[in-house]
Amino acid sequence: MKVDKLLMHPKFSTSRKNILATLQFADPGSLVFVVGISGVGKSELRYEAMRTLSGPSSNWTDGEMPAVAVRATLTDRRFFNPKDLAMRLAYSLRHPDVSWLQNREEVEDPDVVHVEVETARRAPVWAERRRNSTEHGLRFEFERHAQARRLRWLFIEEGTSICTVPRGRSVHNYMMGLMQLAEECSLTIVLFGTPRAAALWDSFPDVRRRSLFVWVERYREDRAEDHLAFGGLVMALARQYPLSSPDLLVNNLELALTNSAGSFGELKQFLARADQARRRRQAESIGTCDLISASYSRDQILSMWEVAKEFDRLQEPNVLARDLSHLDLAWAGGLGSGS
Repeated sequence: MKVDKLLMHPKFSTSRKNILATLQFADPGSLVFVVGISGVGKSELRYEAMRTLSGPSSNWTDGEMPAVAVRATLTDRRFFNPKDLAMRLAYSLRHPDVSWLQNREEVEDPDVVHVEVETARRAPVWAERRRNSTEHGLRFEFERHAQARRLRWLFIEEGTSICTVPRGRSVHNYMMGLMQLAEECSLTIVLFGTPRAAALWDSFPDVRRRSLFVWVERYREDRAEDHLAFGGLVMALARQYPLSSPDLLVNNLELALTNSAGSFGELKQFLARADQARRRRQAESIGTCDLISASYSRDQILSMWEVAKEFDRLQEPNVLARDLSHLDLAWAGGLGSGS
């Protein structure tokens, strides 16, 4: 059963507008955090943003590279290694990959931009260069090439990994280093992450003050306006699978929501698992038993929803002054006192 790679559903369309509007006016030297739970389409948004902001390569000047994307991964004993990211940054401009210029329909996965560097990491020359280079030297190489190539946007995926630094390293110091990099190279650095990425800014006013935020929303069970939209999304995806009855998923919306937390990607995987269950029992159509077989375990569901609720708390609107009355925020002498 062929399933569409990208379905332009309401939450994705809104997030796409938000990220493009934010990045188009973000000043060079700033940070932008793009935050959402797993499966809401952060990699798809990065792909869209790179293509839209950079424009066709025929409009670039000689040697120009408007945007690059790298991953911040956990490498050393499940810790973030700053030198590994420095290696990836240097490689991104030493061997530029412009596969992201292709129309999205022409590529299998938005992560195509990372394929070349992941292949390079397995070659002996990568390990040799890492041994013989310093983090500072690799960063200096990136800075030099970024300025020469007029790099404007640096996209860092899996930014949540930066929260997991080894003992003796400081998340705050690393974030200050990224801010310095953005300033020196006149870049906007765009970090993608899950709600756990809040540790990168939450306790650091100097980082928060220089940052903009894009919240990649999920379909929420506590918002009436999301109910119909989520139902429409479920039905759109359901048309791509053989169902035992047209209203099978309508009658099981709560099960679909429970196993997705309102995330498009999680919903797709739930239906894919149901289709797998159908194939295992050699049936022609998906039935209720397959939806139940496709459900996550209780612990997995609780973990997923814990992250979803954490995202909701991060995204809550700012408080009003009256909500902080205990802080005594009145102007000295009162407004209009004339003194």
